Amino acid sequence: MFERDGGEFRADKYGPDLRVLDGIASWCGGLHGSMPLQDALTSLATGFRAEAAVLSRLHRGQERPRAVCIHDAQNSNADSVKLSRPLCQDVMGYLFTKARTSTIWFLSDHVEDSSWVTTQTLENWRAARNMREIVVVALEGNLQQQDYLEFHFTRDLAYSEKLELESLMPTLVRAWAGRKAGLVTQAQMDDRMIRARQAAAASKLKPDAPILGMSNPAKLTRAEFRVCVMLSRGLSVKALTDELGLSESTIRSHLRSIYSKTEVSGMQELMYRILSAAPEESGRARGRL
Repeated sequence: MFERDGGEFRADKYGPDLRVLDGIASWCGGLHGSMPLQDALTSLATGFRAEAAVLSRLHRGQERPRAVCIHDAQNSNADSVKLSRPLCQDVMGYLFTKARTSTIWFLSDHVEDSSWVTTQTLENWRAARNMREIVVVALEGNLQQQDYLEFHFTRDLAYSEKLELESLMPTLVRAWAGRKAGLVTQAQMDDRMIRARQAAAASKLKPDAPILGMSNPAKLTRAEFRVCVMLSRGLSVKALTDELGLSESTIRSHLRSIYSKTEVSGMQELMYRILSAAPEESGRARGRL
């Protein structure tokens, strides 16, 4: 058992650091649905004072495992290189296909192994973030898939810390084996939803963006852009049908699409957005017609 000693863990009668226990409790609770899997992984990594952590799954027939969720302490740091994929296969090397449940690997143990060969991806990651140790454990597996858990540290682990990790990993593995059904699928769906929302927010038309700007911020089609330009000249819907040789229903279909893309409520708000644009923007847009 271990206690803190100058920022590290050392064997003692008092038991694991409370942060470790809290992380394990969050991990076990998360696997039964008390919190998102991403949050459970973050809490576990924080308890171990790991800089990054990855939960990954390898489906039979796939070349590499895919991340289920990733924790990176520097995720909010725009200037920092981020962990983007699992590195368990890079760390385990030729032993990757021989993984047994609950088996733990330390990168530092492989460095002295002449049969082990590093990868450029692993070395780039270690150099970019000064990673001193990476720990990998094989979770539950079957004929269809194998799961892995990995922790990345920016410090060398003391012998007592390695012992503690070895003693605690079976608990993490047992908790994973008894996890709530569908947990990985839900985590992957949550991740896709987050990325979709981020993409939507990035592409969302800004309230003050000129609809007829040269960059076409609303992503209007050529026909929709032409309709907006002609509206800016004061033409009515009836005049548009005559000018473009289109039916009124087609013009109104274009308008409904324009309203949706520009996030306006109707013709009045659309005209305000068009006519409030900078004169030079509107002038250049008319030249494109």
